[in-house]
Order: sequence, then C-alpha cells, then structure tokens
Amino acid sequence: MSRFLLRLPAAFFAVFCFPAALFSQEQLGMRLERYSGIYGATLNPANTAFNPNNWEVSLFSADLFLENSYTFLQNTSLQNALRNTDKIVSVADTTAENPPARDVIFQDYFDGKRKMRVVAQTRVTGPSFSLRLGEEHVVGLVTAFRTGISSYKIPKILAYRTISDVPINQAVNIPPTGFQALAWAEIGLHYSHRNTDGDLYTAFGVTPRLLLGFEGAYTRAQSAFDYTQHPGDTVTFGSGRWDYALTTGNFTDNSDSIRLRVQGKGLGLDIGYVWASAAGDGDTDEDYTWRLGVSLIDVGFIRFGKNAERHHIEFDTLLSVTNSDFPPRNNPHDLIGDVSQAFLNNPAASLQTRSFSMGLPTALSIQFDAKVRPNFYISGLAVQRIPLLKYSLQRPSTIAVVPRFEHRWLSLSLPLVLNDWQSFRMGLAARLGVLYFGTDNLGSFFQKAKLTGADFYIGLKINAFSISTGKKEGGGYSTSGGIRNGKQKRRKIKCYF
Repeated sequence: MSRFLLRLPAAFFAVFCFPAALFSQEQLGMRLERYSGIYGATLNPANTAFNPNNWEVSLFSADLFLENSYTFLQNTSLQNALRNTDKIVSVADTTAENPPARDVIFQDYFDGKRKMRVVAQTRVTGPSFSLRLGEEHVVGLVTAFRTGISSYKIPKILAYRTISDVPINQAVNIPPTGFQALAWAEIGLHYSHRNTDGDLYTAFGVTPRLLLGFEGAYTRAQSAFDYTQHPGDTVTFGSGRWDYALTTGNFTDNSDSIRLRVQGKGLGLDIGYVWASAAGDGDTDEDYTWRLGVSLIDVGFIRFGKNAERHHIEFDTLLSVTNSDFPPRNNPHDLIGDVSQAFLNNPAASLQTRSFSMGLPTALSIQFDAKVRPNFYISGLAVQRIPLLKYSLQRPSTIAVVPRFEHRWLSLSLPLVLNDWQSFRMGLAARLGVLYFGTDNLGSFFQKAKLTGADFYIGLKINAFSISTGKKEGGGYSTSGGIRNGKQKRRKIKCYF
C-alpha cells in the first residue's frame, strides 16, 4: 500500500505530460495583445472593450500547462519524450540485476530541498464570439472544457527518495497535505462597457458562467500523523484525521460504459476593470499609450450532488495495516470500503454525505501594457492564486514581462515568466492573421535538460474584415484617424486572405 501511494505523484505527471492528444497556465502570447479579443477576456473581461474588431468568432483553441517540482525526466526535451514514451523508465525500477537499456529516458525525483508541488491545467474552447454594439458595449458568448490537478506544499518527508528510505521501525511525522482534481465544462455570457473622459478610458467587464461538473476529487490530511514502516508489508499509523471526496459515476467493472457525464453544477464569474490613456498621436484601432487592469478570475464553485461521496476517517490510536487489507479490486467502490474497514473497522463508516463542493482556481490578476513605440508594446502581469473554498483547485502564482511586436496582420511575443517564485521560463508566441500559437516554456521543446513540465497553446478565430464606424465630418468623430469629441475612430480591417 505504501509503495502505491508513493507512486501517485509520478503517475499524475505521466498522465498529464505525455498524452498523445491532450491540450492553462495563462497562455500569455494569446491573451495580452489588443487583438486578443475574447481570448483576452479570460485574464480580464474588460479587455474586450479595446478590441479593434467589431466582431470576432473563435472557432477553436486549446492549451496545456504542466509544472511540478516532485519528479522529472533526465536529459530530454518534450518532443523527444513524446516520441519515445516506451523508453521512459523510473530510476526506482532499475537495479544492478535489472540494468536499463542504454537509450532509456530516466524518470527521476527531486530531493525535496525546495517546495514541492504538482499543477496541471488544460482548456479546450468551443465556439465563442464577441460583438460590439455601438461604441461603448461588447457582448459575447464563451464555451470551454477544462481540467485541473493541483497539489501544493507537499511535505519534504514525502519526497520519493526520503519516504522510500525511511528506516524500518522508525516513526516519521507527516505534516498536513492534500490534492485536488477537477474536470468541467462551462458556458457563459460576456459583457464589457467602456467610457471615455477626455484622454482617459475606463472599462468594466464581466463574464458569468454556468459550470457543468464531470469529475471531481480531493484528499486532505487535516493534521499531522505518524507513519512507521515495519518489516514485510506492515505499516503503522499513529493517528489520523483525513478527508476525501470523489465522484463515482464512472465506477464500474465495464470500461465500455465509462464516459463524460454531468455529476455536478455550479456558477463561475470573471470580473475586471481597466484604465487606459488614449494614444493621442493619430493612431486608431482602439490604441492607447498605456493600459492598467485589475481582475478577479475563476471565482466560483461546483457542487457535486449526483454520484458523489464525501468520506472522513479519524482515529487517535495506533493502527496497523498490511497489503492483505487491500486485495485486488476491479471496482473502486470496493477499495473505498476496504479503506474504511482497515481504519474504522466498518466498510461503510467513512461515508459522510453523498455530495461535496469544490472551488475553481480563483486568482487576483493585475495587468499593465505600455506602447513604447509604433507597433511595439511591453506588458507586465501578476497573478496571485486566492483559494476561496477549503477544497479549491489551485493555479500557479505568476509574474511575467512580455515584450511584443503587434500589427493587424501578425504579432510576435516573448513571454518571460516566473511561476510560484521558483520556475523561470522563456516563451515564444505568434499570431499569423487568424491563427494563434505559442508556448510559455520554449526550452522544454528544444533543450535536453531536466524536463519538469510543458506549456503549449493554439487558437483559430475569424473577425470582421471591413468595418468603419466613423461618421462624416461634423458628426461625433472624423474618418481621418485619431480622437475627436472624446471618441476614437476604428480603421477598416481588410481580409487576411
């Protein structure tokens, strides 16, 4: 049992980093520029007020983010690992009697000297759009399917090399720790409104969403507990106060019946505000000298009330368990009963309720964008996670600087990103007309080093190709560019093809 638990973080890493077709951190290359439109609304819903396009439709976008400081692949790049998944071998599975092949890719483990965490996020968006009504209002629709896994503050004692070498018959104290996983779909409405006061713009945006929960799970050791490994397969726990919950709709012996099914519902909200200074130099297309935004993103929760269970195990005496307490099972429900039997002497005693709630990966975000010269901008971004519920999915806290070249035909960005104050990454992103693609972790694709994660994103959308809201001279503003009577003219945007 103990060896199985130790392998869980490595298993999560393998599942999220090396699938054949699995596509958040923040995907900065497609969310910060003026033309990002509905993509930029995920960082701050007020950003759409500065979209040069009168309308746009996102056909598809996908992104993957994974970062961890628990396990890594030795001397390899992401593309090399993806091509050779059959050659990945854990160092824990090699011995002098069972030497590995010469061309294997070793999966190794960190020593726990720095804070350990595992976080993975994916997002696949379906059809979404934004539409400008008049000069001040933007409305839209957003849809997405998202998944996430997070575990922060993993205790040093749980570093693989530490816990696997605990001396026999020596008790070790394991601090509180936990894990969260969530898969859900969302559909939401979008609205932003912009005011003009002389050379200062202000904008407000909001995106309320209906959430459909497919799968959810969490575990949490609420207090420290003692763990002792004995000879053979026996382990002793000195005390325990553990909570865990999970959806059970796909608990079945028949793999053909496993599918995505709605097992919970909830509400989510993004809300933001932006201040911007008009360019004042004859530029058009909603240009500005600088733009400052603040937003709360992913405020919300999902309540699982169908095919859901919340369990609690608590004891304050010495308890010993062995592998015989956990015989092979085909149905996970039986394994849950075995856990309750082993620790509470009753297979049904751990069940508390048949419902539970989980929070979204809520964060506070501050964005700053400045025009340094025509077509050249530099952005700054800070994202601080703020778990609102006790059991909330968590996202990385991020500091980033993103210089970019921006034109209506194309843009190039160079994100410089620091995640959780310990992982610095350089990225590269581009927009070619209607196609966005990029990464905030460029080194993972080309450098053969310690591979601890990956980041990739792509998006395809179409937008208005010929727009002109300018009026004749004598009206609200001219068609020659710049600002007149407090309003700014939007230039015609030709077709990209």
